[in-house]
Amino acid sequence: MFADLVAIAGHIYKHGIDAGVPESVRDRAKPKISIHADEVNELMGNEFIPLLNKAGGAGVQVTAYTQTWSDIVARLGDSAKAGQVMGNFNSLIMLRVRELETAELLTKQLPEVQVHSMTLVSGVTDTSDTTLDVDFTSTNQDRINVVDAPMLVPADLVSLPKGQAFCLLQGGQLWKVRFPLPDTSADPAMPQDVRQVAEGMLHKYSTADQWWVGADPLAGNARG
Repeated sequence: MFADLVAIAGHIYKHGIDAGVPESVRDRAKPKISIHADEVNELMGNEFIPLLNKAGGAGVQVTAYTQTWSDIVARLGDSAKAGQVMGNFNSLIMLRVRELETAELLTKQLPEVQVHSMTLVSGVTDTSDTTLDVDFTSTNQDRINVVDAPMLVPADLVSLPKGQAFCLLQGGQLWKVRFPLPDTSADPAMPQDVRQVAEGMLHKYSTADQWWVGADPLAGNARG
């Protein structure tokens, strides 16, 4: 399937979407073709790489989902090919992960930042000269140090709460996002249990045995 998409994308890139039709309707804008590949390591092969780096000119937009980076490396059998795949994605959205190497895909692309740290220093010095009125002197200091530290470490991604993610968008800008999670506790359309789902199917489900009749499958009296 991916090989066919690459071939079609190459044809669209070279000839447009109106190849072979009259001149009067040519030069239409290319439509956006969105491909969402869940568990992409199960679908991926060598033909997936040209789909990423060449099909963009034909309007193809690929969104890939995977659990770990090792899944892709194991599927392709070559870390260099896996690096080609990663290098052709413009955006990276990473939720909570468990694999260190997967978290480093994001953290290694971030610059280091300067972190200020404060050190408290206290000291006391005794005076051995008994002729003086001062028995000791004390000092208290606050020292501020500037050190370079990574903006994020893999532990930050491992400990993310559910529904939160770090994103590299718009040319590598770092975003911290939170996705709204659905709450079905007060949804009046949500069935109470599986029995209610089965009863609804019994009254509303219809087969296609008499498709020419044109019965409404959502009608209350339709039964199959």
